[in-house]
Amino acid sequence: MTERLDILILGATGFTGSHCIPYIAKLSKENGRNLSWGVAGRSEEKLKNVLKEYGDKLELDFGSIPVVIVDIKDEESLLKMAKAARLVINCCGPYRFFGDAVVKACIEAGTHHIDVSGEPEYMETVQVKQHDAAKEKGLYIVSACGFDSIPADLGVIFMQQNFEGTLNSIETFMRTWTEKSCKGPSVNYGTWESAVYGLSNSDNLREVRKEYAKKFDKVAAFAPKLPRKNLPHKPKTGEGWALPFLGADRSVATRSQQYLYENDNIRPVQVGTYVVFPSAIATFVVLLYAIIFAFLSKFEFGRKLLLDYPQCFSGGYFSKKPPSEENINSARFSIDFYGEGWKEKLASKDDQYTTPVDTFIRGQVKGNNPGYGATCACLVLSAIVVLTETDKLANNGKGGVFSPGAAFAKTSLVKQLNENGVTFEILEQGEIKRD
Repeated sequence: MTERLDILILGATGFTGSHCIPYIAKLSKENGRNLSWGVAGRSEEKLKNVLKEYGDKLELDFGSIPVVIVDIKDEESLLKMAKAARLVINCCGPYRFFGDAVVKACIEAGTHHIDVSGEPEYMETVQVKQHDAAKEKGLYIVSACGFDSIPADLGVIFMQQNFEGTLNSIETFMRTWTEKSCKGPSVNYGTWESAVYGLSNSDNLREVRKEYAKKFDKVAAFAPKLPRKNLPHKPKTGEGWALPFLGADRSVATRSQQYLYENDNIRPVQVGTYVVFPSAIATFVVLLYAIIFAFLSKFEFGRKLLLDYPQCFSGGYFSKKPPSEENINSARFSIDFYGEGWKEKLASKDDQYTTPVDTFIRGQVKGNNPGYGATCACLVLSAIVVLTETDKLANNGKGGVFSPGAAFAKTSLVKQLNENGVTFEILEQGEIKRD
């Protein structure tokens, strides 16, 4: 391999990495593109086997697809791997253990880096430590490019761009369901592992955010302030009961809004994120599991229990065994957005309104197979956009570490996602009626 590949999937024998193969095979050759790609991992045999498996499924010959062997714990091996491509899609988690070394190798090698992390501590640490180095080399490091958190983060940007006025706040309401009754786990074990370590290290995240606040200016407070609803409540969009969503969506979207405020003279949107359950009983059960999870994650013995017996502590939703293709292909998701603001636009991003909000907007992002279909479409298309629309990315093509909303706000990513099964739609916009 004398020339660099365009894209290299690191961790291609893992669950997420292997599911990216059909998407990169298709999307790398669409719309006049002819991007080269390869796979990377520890075992040459396993990499060739996964290429043959998907090649047979797709009736394509992947025999000539380059295979790169890498030891993720060895700096020299990582650097050699990073030098093999213009962009690395990193599917090796938990990122708190393996992510930073890959990012460093990519920056040293002059290679863009995209990953599917939903771990705020890792993402914000990388932005604090590597943003300047990435800018110096004109490279893009973008995390949360899967279901965490492209639909929510770019969904907020989409609502913001389509709002006729100035948007003050948005609440998101995520729903997931299956088209038919499924037995066994629905999500891969790696997601559960990341959640256990993430919650157990929440003190570390607080320290990281202190460093983040020193490096990046904090956005001023705007009124009216969006209240955070910590108790179960009825969502503003549809039926069911809503609880705060404890994933990365809110922190990722907030970082995107901070970038737009600092660089594009745009008033930041306040964001609240929630997950919706179909009944009060389901909500109570989830709360019970969440309390047990939070308690056990604080102790070494409790973490061992959580990691060893994920099925017991997740109601069967997670398992050490990978979910079946039938289960993941049956999964569906929607994220409903409800926003409020003013029809009038003020001159400056820092101007404060003296009148109540008067206009609302509703929108929706939806798709199939959120964990390994929508995620892989988001991940691969994010990588392609970095390579093909670099001048439209955050910081005018000059590189840095960014959240997806900041990185891709001015690109065609939403349009391309709409064409590939992850749809963004404005449902309604109008005047807020008051009694």
